[in-house]
Amino acid sequence: MKKMKREIRDRLEIRATCVSNDFLDRFMAEANGDYVKVYLYLLRHGGEGFSVKEAADALNLTDNDIKRAVNYWEKQGIYSDGSSLRVEKEIRTEEDIACSEEVLRRSEESERRSREESLSGTVDHVKDDEEFAGILFVAKHVLPALPSPKQVETLEFMYRELSMKAELIEFLLEYCAGLGKTSARYMETVAINWHEQGIQTMRQAQQLVKEFSERKRGRKTGKAGKPNPFLNFPQSEVDYDSLAKKKLMGRF
Repeated sequence: MKKMKREIRDRLEIRATCVSNDFLDRFMAEANGDYVKVYLYLLRHGGEGFSVKEAADALNLTDNDIKRAVNYWEKQGIYSDGSSLRVEKEIRTEEDIACSEEVLRRSEESERRSREESLSGTVDHVKDDEEFAGILFVAKHVLPALPSPKQVETLEFMYRELSMKAELIEFLLEYCAGLGKTSARYMETVAINWHEQGIQTMRQAQQLVKEFSERKRGRKTGKAGKPNPFLNFPQSEVDYDSLAKKKLMGRF
């Protein structure tokens, strides 16, 4: 009876990595298993950009495991002198980057907590004022960032000194946020100008903004859609940027 022979076929594509017989005969038996893994990995990726982190992830080892393995093979004469130093330098560089990112994260977190605590301290004396608390709530959601202590002081100035109604202040916040100009100085300038013009309600403010927009469009084009240099509107159109700058310069 004839014995049946089985043919075993390797389905892996032949992309070979040649291992030196000297390594197999003289070095492999005495080496730690992880050191052998590192040697074979580096042999496989010879000529490619070496990354300690990628090697460690691929072999399920630590960065220091890779360093020890390279140092071992350097002592055995397989790797050139200085290889372990290059690996150690890369490890330190990666650690420095990770450390810097952690320091930055902690700094940002500390700054955020500091701003929240500062904001809380600034409004402690008005925390029982439900209406003003509502203004601060709107400010937190309308402004691009958490209101700064200076912005809170400006809002309190509008509320207490200018006696502006809550809905008017909230509209002013939305108006300034829509323009992308939410500095305390700019918002204070707008508030003072509205106060001087007798704006006391949100409806009056909306009408003022509407008229301002219409005059601005009218100055650009005439009825025929062409520039008209003879249009002469009343000078009630306000350049808040210029007003804010003049106010700032007047403080010096």
